Amino acid sequence: MRDCKILEQLMLAMESASLCVRVDANGHIVWVSETLKQLDSQQAISPGLPLSKLLHADVRGQLLDQFDYSVTQQSHWQGTVKLNLGNRRADWFKAIFVPLFDDSQNLQEQVLMLQDISREVFLDELLNETRFDHTTGLPTRVDLIADIKRVNTQTVAIIDIRKFRSYADFYGLEFGDRLLFNFSETCKSFFYPRHINIYRLYGDKFALLPSFRMVPALFEQQLQRFYAHIIDRQIEVNGANVALDIAIGMGVGKAKLLQLAESALARAKTVFSGERIHVVNEREFSAKNSINWLPKIQSAIKNNRFINYYQPIRSSNGQRPDYYEALVRMRDGEQDIPPGFFLDKAKTTRYYPEITRRVVEQAVVHSAQHNVQISVNVSIEDILNAETVAFITDQLEAYPQSRLIFEITETESTEDFSMVDEFTRRVRSLGAEIAIDDFGVGYSNFSRLIQLRPDYLKIDGSIIKNILEDASSASILNGMISICRELKIPMVAEFVETEQVNGYLTEQQIEFLQGYYIGRPSPDIIKLN
Repeated sequence: MRDCKILEQLMLAMESASLCVRVDANGHIVWVSETLKQLDSQQAISPGLPLSKLLHADVRGQLLDQFDYSVTQQSHWQGTVKLNLGNRRADWFKAIFVPLFDDSQNLQEQVLMLQDISREVFLDELLNETRFDHTTGLPTRVDLIADIKRVNTQTVAIIDIRKFRSYADFYGLEFGDRLLFNFSETCKSFFYPRHINIYRLYGDKFALLPSFRMVPALFEQQLQRFYAHIIDRQIEVNGANVALDIAIGMGVGKAKLLQLAESALARAKTVFSGERIHVVNEREFSAKNSINWLPKIQSAIKNNRFINYYQPIRSSNGQRPDYYEALVRMRDGEQDIPPGFFLDKAKTTRYYPEITRRVVEQAVVHSAQHNVQISVNVSIEDILNAETVAFITDQLEAYPQSRLIFEITETESTEDFSMVDEFTRRVRSLGAEIAIDDFGVGYSNFSRLIQLRPDYLKIDGSIIKNILEDASSASILNGMISICRELKIPMVAEFVETEQVNGYLTEQQIEFLQGYYIGRPSPDIIKLN
């Protein structure tokens, strides 16, 4: 008897703490847990209400059939349900439906146990909106980045429609959009049978990616055939026939394929005809741009010639304090060399952790000295380096008055976020904040990034760069704005280079802005204040 009483109390506690509905044998609600009542904004759930009224009309018939089948089979059902709780957006739940029978196998009660997944569904819908271009229906840069990693390809191409803007300016924007759509359809009919996927990047630029690890020579051959295919035909747009010329750039290598393809496209556009596909190979590109950086890096470390420049990050409405990003430079004689020239080379050596530590050390001192907040980039490689993490925590403890933000970069390069979680906990306990850098490039680790609960999200500069001309970039930004508003995370827009971009982002209520229009990096933080 005592065991039955304990079991009864245990069941009551479990039901009260969970999202739960109990229904009688006739399908009417007899009990609702307190936690579910709190989600019911219009108090629509009450004893006596038919269960069917609680189910959303979109799924009602299907779910009732599933429940009836479970009763006849005397088994439980598990799946997803959509309920009417009076909220602005749909209320989605994972659910378990359990019919309860007496000793004579008569149905006595039905229990519906729920787990709220409304936010996850909402965020998924927003993300899906950014994956496809509204004008052409093609996948966008979001899918392209993910597919490059999935295929492990060694080659990517970019197509540009020559003089496209003249068509749009002369015939109008609607004509331009229709031209892009018809051109994309022509591309699909040619490339899809050849196992090559097409993506809309921005404006009149499209990317091409083999669906398997295609040999570069074969890929180039297909591009040559496509060029011949295009110049031999006209594309019909609203009753007019348009003869197009295109430029094609192709990148070959193991890394930074899009940058290589962009470089190749820039060369292709300098000549009148795109008949010859321009190819930029990673080895040739590196050879032409290579310097023996190792002795320079060694000397800079030995002589303390890695210095911080600081670029202002301004609040768009003045309601938040401005702060600064620390950007490393290597002083070489009379010039200060930006990190794009040497940092990737340094990452292949044992000297890279020392550069990170020099940047952190200066940022902590300058933050405390000038009473300003400073952000510092840390890569996954930095976070996985125990000595670097120990150095960072030592510096934060030595300068408790400092205010640092750690921008975590290259988040797409790791599958194990346990070390990242540990790092964020340690630095936050010492007063630092966390930002996710280059957000929008890829969403493969989106749920994990949200688990980090970042204090800021920095929008990838490639999205901002083309925001006024590219509808897909604007769509991606709108999706990100909705996500960040939902999660109450401030956004930081990089690459704010013009008054027009600054005005647009301010209208979109992006909280922080960074770029040459806001201010250029300087080694003297006092001049920036």
